[in-house]
Amino acid sequence: MSRILIVDDAVNSREALAKLLRSKGHETDTAKNGAEGLVRLKQHTPDLVLLDQMMPEVDGLTFLTGIRRFPRWKNLPVLLLTGVSDRTCLLRAQQLGVKDCLQKGEYTVPQLVQQIEKHVKPEPKPEPVTA
Repeated sequence: MSRILIVDDAVNSREALAKLLRSKGHETDTAKNGAEGLVRLKQHTPDLVLLDQMMPEVDGLTFLTGIRRFPRWKNLPVLLLTGVSDRTCLLRAQQLGVKDCLQKGEYTVPQLVQQIEKHVKPEPKPEPVTA
């Protein structure tokens, strides 16, 4: 089963994403900022990270810069969720290996799910046994 780490300071966004992804067959873990995300990452390496860019304490790009220094997380797929359209910031994210940058408020749920499943595949839910 695919494990996805959601790092976002907005509780409602974090929980809505977790619920959506669980309904699609993924396991989820959540963190409210990059510092907490690093703790979660050390506990269980996920198959993909959904990363908010603007957060208190440790923002998304600082988190990403930090984890890319470790060989085991160097190629970990990351999707950046951002409200910022700053070209320099987006270029920096791409240099750090972000698979895609999704503008908050501009993507649909099916688009998000498609981007996630492009990089990780959920395990199919078992068919109910009939007698």
